[in-house]
Amino acid sequence: MIRLNNNSANAMEFTSFKKKENVSDDELLNALSNFETTLSKHPGLIFHCLLRNYSNEYAHLLLASSMNNFKNLESNLGHFPEVKFFFELIDMQTVKIEYHEIQKENFQVPTNFSCVEKGIFSLKEVNNFDKLLQISDTIEKEYLNTFENTKAHFIGTINTNRYSEITFGETLGKTKQICMGYFENTFCKKLLEISDETSMELDFWYVIA
Repeated sequence: MIRLNNNSANAMEFTSFKKKENVSDDELLNALSNFETTLSKHPGLIFHCLLRNYSNEYAHLLLASSMNNFKNLESNLGHFPEVKFFFELIDMQTVKIEYHEIQKENFQVPTNFSCVEKGIFSLKEVNNFDKLLQISDTIEKEYLNTFENTKAHFIGTINTNRYSEITFGETLGKTKQICMGYFENTFCKKLLEISDETSMELDFWYVIA
């Protein structure tokens, strides 16, 4: 994990992958150290950590000042030997990259979180985007922030009518428990009502480095 500064983040990259079968966790983590050293040299980046889920997938979570920072990173990162070595440990056919435009002013990367809840969904009505943001603000104030476990939360835009709800939690167990409470909470139900349930994806990730 690296935190380069405390600037506001406007963009998040979430890149999930599986390691090759013959690669151990220790090998991956050792290679990550040099990988992060290279990351830290690129302007605009704010934060990086490595996550894992219960499906034995891993994910790079990066936060930056703008989407352009990720474009610059893509064009330059692959030239470094330590980055090439890290990529050699990955099953490249499993790599999935998502870019999330953070729909929250002055979003600060939280401290003291150990897990990330990532929900992805589409809206039943495309023109309900403003309503989505209003509902999200209410959920944050009236539900999520009533728990000490909640460290940060935002809505992200991935592409046309494809959105994310990202929550940073103190513990994995409590974060999952709070998430399940959406089905019972009046404010949270409004988000479920405007979302296309057939489009929903939900996963929980815990920090390993």
